[in-house]
Amino acid sequence: MVMTERSLYACLLVLILSGWAAPQASAQDTAQPPCATCVATTILYGQTLLLPEKLHGLTVVLRQDSPAAVEALAAAIEAVQSRGGRAGVLVPPAQGTRAEQAFALKQRITELRSRFGPDVVVVLRAPVDPELTPYIDAVAGQDASDAPPGVQFWRVLPDADVTRALSATTAGGADRWLLDAPDDVLEARLILQDLARAAAPPADAFVEGIEVSGVRRLTAEEIVARHQAFAAGQARRVKRTISTGILQLTFEAPGFPAPVTITSDTVIYAAPGRTELEQREIRVNGLAFKGSGVPRLPILEPERVAAPPLTITLDRFYRYRLVGEERVGGVRCHVIAFEPVDDALTLFRGRAWIAVDSFAMVRVAATQTRLTGAIVSSEQVDDFREVRPGIWLLSRSDVRQLYEGAAHRTPIHRLLTITAHDIDPPDFDARLEAAYRSPSIMLRDTEDGYRYLRRQPAAGDRPQPDAPVVVDVAERADRVRTLAAGLIIDPNISVPLPFAGISYVDFDLFDTGTQLNAFFGGSYAQLAFSIPSLGGTRWQLAGRAFGIATSFNDRSFRNGREIYDENLSQRPAHASAWLLRSISPRLTIRAGYEFDYTRLRRADETAAAFVVPADQVSHGFLLALEGQRAGWAGSLWWNPARRSGWRRWGRTAGDYSPAHADFQRYGARVSRSFPVRPGLVARVEGAFMAGHDLDRFSRYAFGTFDNRLRGYPSALVRYDRGAIVRGSASWALAPLARLDLFVDSAQVRDRGFGDAFRNYTGVGAAIEAPAPFGLLTAVEWGYGFRGRDADGSQGTHVIRLSAFKVF
Repeated sequence: MVMTERSLYACLLVLILSGWAAPQASAQDTAQPPCATCVATTILYGQTLLLPEKLHGLTVVLRQDSPAAVEALAAAIEAVQSRGGRAGVLVPPAQGTRAEQAFALKQRITELRSRFGPDVVVVLRAPVDPELTPYIDAVAGQDASDAPPGVQFWRVLPDADVTRALSATTAGGADRWLLDAPDDVLEARLILQDLARAAAPPADAFVEGIEVSGVRRLTAEEIVARHQAFAAGQARRVKRTISTGILQLTFEAPGFPAPVTITSDTVIYAAPGRTELEQREIRVNGLAFKGSGVPRLPILEPERVAAPPLTITLDRFYRYRLVGEERVGGVRCHVIAFEPVDDALTLFRGRAWIAVDSFAMVRVAATQTRLTGAIVSSEQVDDFREVRPGIWLLSRSDVRQLYEGAAHRTPIHRLLTITAHDIDPPDFDARLEAAYRSPSIMLRDTEDGYRYLRRQPAAGDRPQPDAPVVVDVAERADRVRTLAAGLIIDPNISVPLPFAGISYVDFDLFDTGTQLNAFFGGSYAQLAFSIPSLGGTRWQLAGRAFGIATSFNDRSFRNGREIYDENLSQRPAHASAWLLRSISPRLTIRAGYEFDYTRLRRADETAAAFVVPADQVSHGFLLALEGQRAGWAGSLWWNPARRSGWRRWGRTAGDYSPAHADFQRYGARVSRSFPVRPGLVARVEGAFMAGHDLDRFSRYAFGTFDNRLRGYPSALVRYDRGAIVRGSASWALAPLARLDLFVDSAQVRDRGFGDAFRNYTGVGAAIEAPAPFGLLTAVEWGYGFRGRDADGSQGTHVIRLSAFKVF
């Protein structure tokens, strides 16, 4: 065999590589040296007296032989740590069902974490429920399969022999080995001494400090468990608080020129098992509210959730997911997303921002799911701040809701701003008692929601002035009566229109949960109802009907010129019913039937040759998608309709068309209120409307009560498509007055003025002030720059005077 030079080099290379590889494989097969610090030992609480002076990093796990005081455990942990050891706690098993065991162990471990921090190792003996994985550090057992993924496995040694324990560490197969020290004092002392001696470095050894730069990323469940430990620790350190702030409630109410705003200086008294609110200096639309006791107005709030997120519960209600990290107010936070495990329950869906360093709650934003009451949508953002080192308390709560009442849907905005916290005040009871004695309105947080408190008269003929005030929960206010009166001056109404009437609202008709709203004002009447939940489901049934006994003008325009001999007198009526259902925490769908009737008659100036249309009778279908997000309330809707008895009318070919027998209308609307500061509220609204086959009697119109345009007479502008933007601002000028300013602008196509879009802008103002006999009065004025007055001049004024009294 002839070997070439190239083959010779190849053989030499193989030999060299083989020589290098052989020693390396031999080194890998050699057993690893014994590791004394890889061995942990369990001892009884009282055996810490046997510990050597130096533990040299040895892990000493404290086990419980009988129920012991927290102080005994704290002393034992201190004894281990003061000697240079790492302390741990072996948590004994719990009793009960699987869920009850997991619940009890979560509570016990969370309490340990809250008291002793993350440096104390928490160990459970196998088997372990996987739900406990985020709460513990290690599982002690005989087989590595006993440890759930993500948890260290500590192999339990069969006997307390240090030599065999050290020998076991050379074989591998565990993160740590656990040796149970015997109860015998002498044997336990010898084992502890031998392990400490084995863990001690040689006298001449070179000790190198190693800095660990890589840290394992926590899971969402581990972050939640650490937050629970933080919350438990804070609850133990802070027993009672008195928080002072301002509560502002904003909502829209029919008849009021601007959103109704109720503000109050609010004091929150919080103690274990009790939360009560004191409302001082209540102002309605900036006007001082005079009165005490229990208000006639009900408390509107959604049903309570089955369980709040991020808390320890017997059953698992939420799934958690780590989204990432963000900074909130300069604080680095984990962002945890949570959602219900069971979509059939009323729970929350949202995100929580938890501080990376302390695991304190910094912010939580959530929407409520599966609402079945009058509140069809509720979203809330709570912000917290560190008021003392390690103490985080609520600083701001922003709640946006949609309330589906009888005949009226309104956004509700609750904004609570906390300005000061008094932690564990020594005079807590005295200050709460003073609140009971004051004329302030008091509320209590109960299992059924917030309820007003009623002060009971003192017992005896001569009650002592220093006797405690007796309070209890008052019955809910389910009925509200409102007296309304006023005067409307509108160029489209021949004479000033006075109105007066009474409104009755029942929030729990015949104890069925049905809402009823009835109003009768002589020339105007309305009846509406709402059933918030059909058979306990998320389906709602509602209806509305109204009629106007007074006729008003339907004016005709061609190319911007009023045709007086085509004007008519009209008197409308309406009835509708619909079903409503929430399809997500923020969205609801509405479907219903609408019946519209308008009686048409000749006016004094109508020409004899003009054929008066038949009374307008239309049957329509309404489909709408409604919801809210980040404070914005919006809707998309479609309304096809068909007339019955449609026949020829007018006197020109362009008036009547068979295609107008059926028509469609559709549009969108968004709105939002902005509380700038207490006493100053702004609101914006935008709407778009369009349709097909719309004529003079089916087009949109700006009205006196619905779809208002400040300063423009009712039914003056009739359009088939366009957009409207409305804005308002309300200032509390003094304790006895509020000023409202309005700007409305519409870009619409009114066929009476041609095919082009025209702008109609109006401004307005209103002054609200109290009057004798508990009346709230308002004077509202509006001016339409392009409004056409009855005499043909441009520029119209609309004035409304109104007064309300709730009783």
